[in-house]
Amino acid sequence: MITRMRFIILTAFLLGSMLPAFADTDSLIVKGRINNLNGRLYRQAPFITFSRNNVLQPQSELTKQADLQPDGSFRVSLPILFPQEEVYLDYGGKAFTTFLGSPGTVEITFDGDSIGRAKKLFYFAGVNADANNQYPLYLAAENQRLATSRTFGTDFFRSFWEKSPSDARFSAEGRGELRLGSVKAATQNTVASPVLYQWAKAITDEEQLQLLYEHALSNQYQVSRSLLDSLKRLEKAPLTGQRVIWANRFGNYADLMVEGKKFDNPSRTNSLPVKLMASLIRDNAKNLSAEDRHHLDQINANGLAEKGELDFMNKLFARNEMVLNLLFNFERESRIYGDLFDSTATEFLKVRYLAKNLYKYTYPQQLQLNSHIQSRAGIPQFKQSLDEIVKLEVKDSTDIRKLVEFKNARTEPVEALPGYFLTASNDRGNTWFNGVLDGLKGKTVYIAKWNIEDAKSREELDFLPALQARLPEDIVFLFLHLSTDDYTVPDALLRQYIVRHRLKGIHMSVNENQAMDLLFRLNPLDLATFSIVRPNGKFAAKNATSPRETEKTAQALIEASRQ
Repeated sequence: MITRMRFIILTAFLLGSMLPAFADTDSLIVKGRINNLNGRLYRQAPFITFSRNNVLQPQSELTKQADLQPDGSFRVSLPILFPQEEVYLDYGGKAFTTFLGSPGTVEITFDGDSIGRAKKLFYFAGVNADANNQYPLYLAAENQRLATSRTFGTDFFRSFWEKSPSDARFSAEGRGELRLGSVKAATQNTVASPVLYQWAKAITDEEQLQLLYEHALSNQYQVSRSLLDSLKRLEKAPLTGQRVIWANRFGNYADLMVEGKKFDNPSRTNSLPVKLMASLIRDNAKNLSAEDRHHLDQINANGLAEKGELDFMNKLFARNEMVLNLLFNFERESRIYGDLFDSTATEFLKVRYLAKNLYKYTYPQQLQLNSHIQSRAGIPQFKQSLDEIVKLEVKDSTDIRKLVEFKNARTEPVEALPGYFLTASNDRGNTWFNGVLDGLKGKTVYIAKWNIEDAKSREELDFLPALQARLPEDIVFLFLHLSTDDYTVPDALLRQYIVRHRLKGIHMSVNENQAMDLLFRLNPLDLATFSIVRPNGKFAAKNATSPRETEKTAQALIEASRQ
């Protein structure tokens, strides 16, 4: 593990040297006005939130707020990576809409007095205006058609997962045709926007693809050639929320295929071509002499001429093991991608490699690997999508550094950063936990049992900031990070993750012996399980709903606080 001092120095250096490489992107200007904006409405919601997707991460925080002016006007600029992207407007939880953005300007107007009452609230001008104005009509027609069709609507999922692959494809196609037919149904009295049709077709086609990949995952079979060929559309516009879901399902399927390939052919998947290793060492190792570089150039051109050259490479590798291991592991995985999938899918999986593994790396490692992947990837939208995620990771570097450096954790929780409390103890698990809980008497407590290496834990905790935003500030979140022999992680990485993912509350890192002591007190003690404690210290629910069920969990916590 990197020492803390090296972590800090490398982070400062790499932030300065690598961040300017991020590519410029196109912009969408969103402007407009809320008509009849009264003082009460302005005080309740003084800004509008706009959100976008990132093809690599379903839970990315790609949002911007547009402050409202006294006359109800607003203006904001959003980056656009694809020629067309879905954008989501949320006005203080009171009014929502989806629209299609492109480089250029969209103008939106709606009436403050009509919120919650008008059948059509939002009016669009500018880019994609016809499609955006017709989209609510399409959604209404689609909901009606799905509600009146048992086969492709209300009962569709009742038997879908048990169908054969060919029957599943037939059913998914039928559902897609029903949904796409909603465009014609919605525009009987007007001319349907071609952009709306293409937008709706992208959504319905990619729901089909999502369903078929989920069917393959559920029933453990390899997908058809035609389904693999569909991956070429990953780089095409429009980028929708449905595209992100489908891409995520494909990524899950690819992970299984990669693991199978590693098992079937370990000699190939654990090795790299000698010429590639020579170039990686030459381009990334530190303190190489001119003679070393010349020797590596010869190996890169001609391969190994004698055994001594392998010893030479091993010696250079050992001197730069941390960085080279990072890059060699990526290249091994990338080689498998190329064996299994076409070029578009391989390009997507290359950039996804870092996006799905960010939690494993320190900031210097994230930046080093991102720089390397950018040099190895070719599709601009994918490269920019990875850049966007890395920017989100590095923006919290100051707070991360403070939390990593914090050394004054005690048995009683200590605030290391505003909103972030650390506690540490060698006591028995019950003694430590009960002491922390006794200090929280009079408050409702939501307990999260998790581990950073556990995918389900990470997925659930991604919803936690949204849950906290819906609750009174006096509800306390207590995080129990459960370490075992299988799930051990450096403290610096854990603290980095806590700040990056806004896990505000009290953090206990529990070792295996302490966890065993807590087994009966906190049963179930499985990862990604949750509990609620009333203000009197009694459990309201030992197996409570998760952050993913945001509304249900928020209501349960509010009810517990009243008991």
